[in-house]
Amino acid sequence: MNNIFSKFRAHSNRSLDEKKSEPTDTIQEENCLVDEQDTLTGDISGMLAISDELLKTPTDPSKDFSYKVPCEGSFSTISNVTFEVISAEVVKEGRSGHVIYSILINPHKETLRTAQTIVRRRYSDFEILHQQLKKKFPSIMANVSFPRKVLTGNFTSETIAKRSTAFEQYLAHLFSYFEIRYCSDFMFFFVQDDFANGVHNFMEKDYVKATSYFEKTLPILERICGDSHPHVFNCLCGLVISYLNMEKYAVAEACAEVALKCSGAVDDETMASLMLTTIRLCWTLGKDKQELEKKLQALRAKGVDVNGVKDLHDILQNTFQLGMCKK
Repeated sequence: MNNIFSKFRAHSNRSLDEKKSEPTDTIQEENCLVDEQDTLTGDISGMLAISDELLKTPTDPSKDFSYKVPCEGSFSTISNVTFEVISAEVVKEGRSGHVIYSILINPHKETLRTAQTIVRRRYSDFEILHQQLKKKFPSIMANVSFPRKVLTGNFTSETIAKRSTAFEQYLAHLFSYFEIRYCSDFMFFFVQDDFANGVHNFMEKDYVKATSYFEKTLPILERICGDSHPHVFNCLCGLVISYLNMEKYAVAEACAEVALKCSGAVDDETMASLMLTTIRLCWTLGKDKQELEKKLQALRAKGVDVNGVKDLHDILQNTFQLGMCKK
């Protein structure tokens, strides 16, 4: 399986180290783009808009048999992704503060808004992304405008409203470029350390924590990358194995069924291993497995040694380990 894991953990530290070696003109530009640390006067804090109520986490034990996989398996095309800033929160830090923007990814009008595809980012997160992309894609980024910081009035409703619209347009503009859409910096902006933490906890066999991180990043990655992307598939397989080890068989089977739909260009050995895992889960739950057995037989007819494939846990662990060694 191709190595598809980006150097997520290195991003934050690398961003700081790179700034130390940048030319003076770049440093001066970044000084103009630093986070909103204006002095706050009075009680100017709180939400400018109220976002939707957070959903109960899917890891709750009572949701075993009504579990909804945080990935629909129906976004093979991602040309319709949009970004909407649905709220902005002014956060105090002593006499200064900053604004946190809540961004809803792919807000279909016919779908109820949920917390699953909302990320919260501050100005400095956007600024770090912008500087990274300028270095990696200088010719493209020359055509992408970035909302500059103003000297005063960063916390007025008018400024925040204008900047919210600007950030929506900024992300949409970036997403329109194929090279940027699939680069690690762009994806890291949306998932930050959560995906890496999911992998880390999986490797440490802390499956409860792993499921929490995988569930958090999965719907976001599906919206950004499409459901056939390796990140999405491996998140789903991570959930299958984690819930299997937690003896939540109905949840594991639900995730496995979606993983089969999101397999994309997965190699035959991994596909056979996933099918075998799903068949065993169906047998445990008393569910029909004939269609899966037919598909497994088709792989066997292609010459795949179905009986000799590695366990899905081992395949996924090797994939994660390969990605970690590349960091």
